[in-house]
Amino acid sequence: MTDSFDQLRRFATVLGWGALLVILFATLSPLDLRPHIPELGADIERFLAYLAAGGLLAFAYPRQRWFVLGGMVVFALGLEWAQTWEATRHGRPHDVVVKILGTLSGGGLAVSLDYLGRRLRRLA
Repeated sequence: MTDSFDQLRRFATVLGWGALLVILFATLSPLDLRPHIPELGADIERFLAYLAAGGLLAFAYPRQRWFVLGGMVVFALGLEWAQTWEATRHGRPHDVVVKILGTLSGGGLAVSLDYLGRRLRRLA
């Protein structure tokens, strides 16, 4: 179980950093180049993106979980500020709140997955 859990953490590391790169591109690119899902609103897209990145990275780095989640909050604040430099974009406090909620929700999922993994290891 430990080996497969370690492999899952390595996979989460790659996916988490990839998610951060996608967020970086989507946030700082001109609005017409931003990837989006038409059926979802912008707030839901933001929430899900940060849920994925925060959850994957918090799971990938369990000993640095609070540092990772704090870094994600700083990342969100920095990107919102950086949007003010792009003519077609704007940074809003509401967007930061949505991103922070997504990050913390992802962190909660990572904690839950770790707890489940420990329980399953005890049963095995």
